[in-house]
Amino acid sequence: MNNKTKKILASCQESLKKNFRFATLDFIFIITFVTVFQKVFGMENSIVGVIFTIMMASSMLKDMTASPVKHLAGQAAVLAAMAVSACVVNTLPPVFSFPLNFGMIFLILYVFTYEHSSHLYFPYILSYLFLIFISPITPDLLPKRLAAMITGAVCIILYQFIMGRKRVIETTRDALSDMIDETCDLIDYMITGKGAPDTPEDVRKNLFRLSRMVYDRRKKILCISDADFAVIDSGRGIEHLFLILSDMEQPLSVFQTKMLCSVSEKLSVFRQFVQGQLKELPPLLQSDFVSQKEDSRAKELFDGLTYLQEHLLHMTDPEKKTRYRKTMLSLSIRLKAALDISPVRVVYALRVGLLLACSCLFVQSMHLVHGKWLLFTIASVSLPYADDIGQKAKKRFAATAAGGLLSLLLYAAVPSMTGRTAIMMLSGYLSFYFTDYTGTFACSTIGALGAAVFTDVFGWNSVGEMLAVRLAYIIAGILVSLIFNLVVFPFSRRLATEQLWNKYAAATKLLTQICRQEDTDTQLYYSLIIQSHLLEEKLAKNADDEKWEKLKNMLPKCRQRVRNAHRKKPRIQALS
Repeated sequence: MNNKTKKILASCQESLKKNFRFATLDFIFIITFVTVFQKVFGMENSIVGVIFTIMMASSMLKDMTASPVKHLAGQAAVLAAMAVSACVVNTLPPVFSFPLNFGMIFLILYVFTYEHSSHLYFPYILSYLFLIFISPITPDLLPKRLAAMITGAVCIILYQFIMGRKRVIETTRDALSDMIDETCDLIDYMITGKGAPDTPEDVRKNLFRLSRMVYDRRKKILCISDADFAVIDSGRGIEHLFLILSDMEQPLSVFQTKMLCSVSEKLSVFRQFVQGQLKELPPLLQSDFVSQKEDSRAKELFDGLTYLQEHLLHMTDPEKKTRYRKTMLSLSIRLKAALDISPVRVVYALRVGLLLACSCLFVQSMHLVHGKWLLFTIASVSLPYADDIGQKAKKRFAATAAGGLLSLLLYAAVPSMTGRTAIMMLSGYLSFYFTDYTGTFACSTIGALGAAVFTDVFGWNSVGEMLAVRLAYIIAGILVSLIFNLVVFPFSRRLATEQLWNKYAAATKLLTQICRQEDTDTQLYYSLIIQSHLLEEKLAKNADDEKWEKLKNMLPKCRQRVRNAHRKKPRIQALS
């Protein structure tokens, strides 16, 4: 056995150990949920149960627990609309169903595509297509399906509370602890010269993580609690300390070494507080720290530690968790902000909505038995940026080919219905062990082909024929998606990056302006801070993918605006 084989086997073994508990429990939950759902709402709604197992897992990409009623109402409204639309589409001639399909798909894409957070549109688009092509119903069964969809919306919110009940605490704890550790590691490096310290960019990633969490947990636009304000400021405070330390000249004097040891000790205490190991923080007195006579950095570091301690205490204050300051902005401005009209979202929803509606019209008009595979492929590879479609298409084809080859071998060798059912279930179970798209979709291909040939007799031909049909639809879907997305309303990453830059520059400029005002709108201030962090994170990723070199020279000025943005007699003065 060569080294490469040994590494692969070791990797597989590690994956099994790591994911066994999660995969097994999740698989058992899905089987149980679908079974119960089917018992309550009937066989005709068994696919709805499957849909919601997908949606519940996908929903964890976004935190809905801060405003559960709002999210429940939104989920119920969209899901009910999907059920009604799918039912009507199946009762109308294909030509007349076209505008309804387009409107519904456009709505799903626009609502569940986000500029700063991970997108959630795909499971909803897939579910809508399932309702039309896999489990259609007649109007008399619509009331029961609506009840099933609304129940599913409730299940999504309950799943959020059960699986994500500790998410806020854990995210805050982990991000702040990591930032403190990174700062302490830098101090150790400065004193001993050993190790490789993290960069300001590494520290900033955790600050972005905190901003994303607070952003997702807003009750509404410009409605953030004082405790969440303090979370952001705690992260900014640690970053500020890191920057001061990074700017210190080497070699260190004896006094400076003693000073840094004191800073590290205080940060260790802060870490214990963040982790919940300490209930209170001891007073931070300047006399206990260092004398200011020998080094100008001493006061900067003491002020930075004081600022950090103050906001860590605010962050955990129960009263501040329920306090929401009112914005001074007019209703019209708030409505405009709430609408959040994004060119990327509009163009993407229009393009893919039109493509899928036309494809549905074609499949329905031609009565293509397995035409759903064409639609599923188009939905999966049609991404917001046209530049990404080619890479996603390659993964889709590779996964189908790999899963198809395994299906050909397995189903041809196992003729019985029981055996084929076992293979389908096993492929579903094994999919939980894969984190990449290719592995997961290869398993789903085995399940899809199994469902298609479930009742066929033993033989290579039946399985091979079905595989050929699926591959043909996959290839057709990829080609259609590539051509359509590159020709009709194309939206490239470069164009999106330039628009992001304009938005980022405008946000940082406005942030600077409001900090000069006598009466600063607190909600607007923190919203701009968070927005700047999220825009910078997305901008940096896009620029890296696009090799947009101009960003390196443009970014520091705007980033400095955000670091300098402190209201009224700031305790922290950012580095120039």
